[in-house]
Amino acid sequence: MNTYINFITESGISLGLLTLVYFFFLRKETFFRLNRVYLIVSAIFSGILPLLHIPVFLNSASSNLALIASGPRVLEAVDVYGGAGTDTSGIFLSLPLIGLIYFSGILFFTLRFTWKLGQMVLLVRSGEKRKYKGLTIVRLGFETSAFSFFRWLFVGRDFKFGTEESNHILKHEMVHIRQRHSVDVLLLELVVLVQWFNPFIWYLRRAVRENHEFLADALVVNKGISPVRYKAMLIEQVTGIQLQVANNFNYSLLKSRMKMISKIKSPRWAGYKYLIGLMTMLLLVVVFACEKTSEPSTEQVAIKSAKVDSQPLMILDEVTVTKAVMDTLNPKSISHIDVVKSKESLTPYAKKYGQDRVKDGVILIYTKGFLNEPTETAVEKNASITGQNASDNNAEYKGDPVFFIVDKMPEFPGGDLALRKYIAANIHYPKDAQEKGVQGKVYVNFIVTKTGAVGGAKIARGISPSLDAEALRVVNNLPQWTPGTQRGEPVNVQFTVPINFVLQ
Repeated sequence: MNTYINFITESGISLGLLTLVYFFFLRKETFFRLNRVYLIVSAIFSGILPLLHIPVFLNSASSNLALIASGPRVLEAVDVYGGAGTDTSGIFLSLPLIGLIYFSGILFFTLRFTWKLGQMVLLVRSGEKRKYKGLTIVRLGFETSAFSFFRWLFVGRDFKFGTEESNHILKHEMVHIRQRHSVDVLLLELVVLVQWFNPFIWYLRRAVRENHEFLADALVVNKGISPVRYKAMLIEQVTGIQLQVANNFNYSLLKSRMKMISKIKSPRWAGYKYLIGLMTMLLLVVVFACEKTSEPSTEQVAIKSAKVDSQPLMILDEVTVTKAVMDTLNPKSISHIDVVKSKESLTPYAKKYGQDRVKDGVILIYTKGFLNEPTETAVEKNASITGQNASDNNAEYKGDPVFFIVDKMPEFPGGDLALRKYIAANIHYPKDAQEKGVQGKVYVNFIVTKTGAVGGAKIARGISPSLDAEALRVVNNLPQWTPGTQRGEPVNVQFTVPINFVLQ
């Protein structure tokens, strides 16, 4: 549901800004073809924008998040929800009620749209049809002004072919048909279904129809008819039915159409105004589509590119590990990587680990801490994994080293899911933060000591004093863990837990 709300919100904001650009800078220009492109692209762009996710890589040295991710294991975020303000019950409708109203609107406009399409089908079936220059003219059984829908051109019961007036009317409607204006109309009607509450979509819908009439009027006048005579003909044609899915000759824009017919063509330099729309789209992409992410280091790339085939055997400091363990390894702790893939070189590994496990090759990863210790030969040594030691960053807790990765990681009673449930059940959204509208993620580093107790909690990245304090309070009160072990000995292990405070 939150994803859909974000989609509607971002799409609506985009529609609003791009429509304002058209209203203030473009609507009075005579670049009717460019205006058509701009209006349709604005509608399509606003529908696609929320779906775009463009990663923007940040240098790990300048990103707090990157520093957090490259060190201790980062647990899954815990969401904490709070109300937006002190007492909004009398001001804002509840989310379920808003959802009911919104989807009721969608249902209403969908039925309305379907009914209009049904009307068009009935008119096509009931009218008298004849071919005209590759089009189908449908003569209706009642009096109405001419209008078109895709390749059907509808005329009233008393429409007379062969007169000067009827020829101009047919030319006008043929512009709508040949330029496929009905496609634009249907596209905007579909956008209305999901953005019906947004006043900008209604203006955009009207602007598209208005621009269609400007296009048709301009082409007819350019073929030699007197603008004065054409205006008089427009006034005579203001009768008949109105169908939102059709291009009506008498569409209720007579005053603006007559002004535009007499308007002097816009100077060429006015075309640069469309750059404002382009810049607005780029700004919207930066704001809504670009996502910050830490840049993969050369060590991480090296591990990925060292892949021999689909499932090579990974050996970290001469102990087999899974890909999940490798994903948590700090690249800065790696000394070097060796890839073994020839048959001769794989023989000793096949004897030790089995032929099936090494058939896709072997990747050997050595950490700096491991290589600084006395070692035996690669095949003969049978040692436990040397963990990623936070002492590389001079981290200690009460005189003992702190690790990031060990043979057996500490475990919260019941596992990670139980940990998230515990935090969610015991944390409170500070009232002052709710009143000020403060929200976001607080990252807390903490250590599970060799006794299983939690200590050394501190804010890795905070938001506000009250939210930081509440996050620290809950983490400091975490119950006893099963301690982690390294080579059979209990050790201190550091974690990071993100706590996401969200206002509803």
